[in-house]
Order: sequence, then C-alpha cells, then structure tokens
Amino acid sequence: MEFEIKGNAYRIAKMSVFDQFKVSRKLLPVVSGMLSDFQAIKMLAAKKDSVSIMEKVLPKIAKSLSELSDEDANAVIFPCMAVAARKHMKSWVPVMQGDVMAFDDLDMLDMLNIVGRVVGDSLGNFLRELPTAPTDKPPEV
Repeated sequence: MEFEIKGNAYRIAKMSVFDQFKVSRKLLPVVSGMLSDFQAIKMLAAKKDSVSIMEKVLPKIAKSLSELSDEDANAVIFPCMAVAARKHMKSWVPVMQGDVMAFDDLDMLDMLNIVGRVVGDSLGNFLRELPTAPTDKPPEV
C-alpha cells in the first residue's frame, strides 16, 4: 500500500504473521473498549460523519493508549514502523533502521498516521471479524 504524508510518498508492507499476532495482542485492550460503539461508528461512517466518529472514538482510544506501558506501546509502534518505507530520491528507504528513525522531519502525528495505516492494512481483516455486540453466554454443560 502506498500513501502520502506532507508531500512524502510512503509504502508499507504487510507485517509477518508473528508480528501481527504480537501487535494484535497489545491492541485488543484498546479495541475492546470500543466494541459497544462499533455499531454507532458504522452508522456514522455510512453517513460520512467523521467528526462525530472522532468525538466518539478518540477519548476512548486516548484513554486506552495512555494506559499502555512504554513496553507495550513500543511493541505496537516498532513492528509497524519496521514495515514502512519512504521514497527518497529514486529509491525506498526504511523509515526505521533498528530503533532509530531514518528521517528527522517525521513527527509524532506522522508516526501515528503510519502506524494506523499499517494496523489497518495488516490487521484489518482480523479487526473486522471482532463481534459488534457482546456474545451470548455459552450454554452450561
């Protein structure tokens, strides 16, 4: 997938299934806090009401993210940034090399934008399969 941020072209690859699993484990607490809102979000998305979606989702995402430890946050950010590259001159340069950003002009919002796109691209199928309502209590055996 290719996209642009602030005039720079980016390309992301899929994360390995192992990284997908690790990242999804860290993100599930963030997503689970929004399960009850998924139906409302879908309705707002159908109306293309992005402002209302942000008002509904951002406070919960911010709260969940603030509760992540630095280690858990890094467990999401680093694998996502590792699969991103930026077009520089005539070639694609990895955005992160080791634990170091390759480009000084990337700010936090750019980084979160890239992470969000990687999560959407690599985990999108998994996240779409999450239930939109609480599951029924299993029958007693």
